Amino acid sequence: MDFKQMMQTDQVIIKLSVSDVLKAQAFYTEILGFSVNQGYTINAGGNYGMDSYVQLHHEGLKGAVALGLFKDIEQPMAPQETGTAATFIVKDIVSTRDFLIAQGLEVGGIIENTSDHGLIDHFAFFADPDNNTLVIRQNMN
Repeated sequence: MDFKQMMQTDQVIIKLSVSDVLKAQAFYTEILGFSVNQGYTINAGGNYGMDSYVQLHHEGLKGAVALGLFKDIEQPMAPQETGTAATFIVKDIVSTRDFLIAQGLEVGGIIENTSDHGLIDHFAFFADPDNNTLVIRQNMN
């Protein structure tokens, strides 16, 4: 038996460290369009204290990916330019970038990559309120 056969579901949950669950929840629901999965909410201490958790899903992802906002830090992390980054594939990177900027977010410039097989993508980095690195990417071909 291999790992794929041991998996119970076809869903992946990406855990993100947050310092303020409600602030992070507002960012992901109001700006990025996620919804709270109430069945997997842990309101530690009744005030979303340390070890609280909110799981989010997005209709556009058809249940394959969920985000887990876990309060395990007291304050936002220092901004990082490298490391793990949740990447959202978008239809139009220019319009999406403009939308995020209009929401008051700092979004890096659009960068182009070409794979070894000639596939091209454009991407730009931004961050959530806790400086978790996020990426928007458009596959060009």
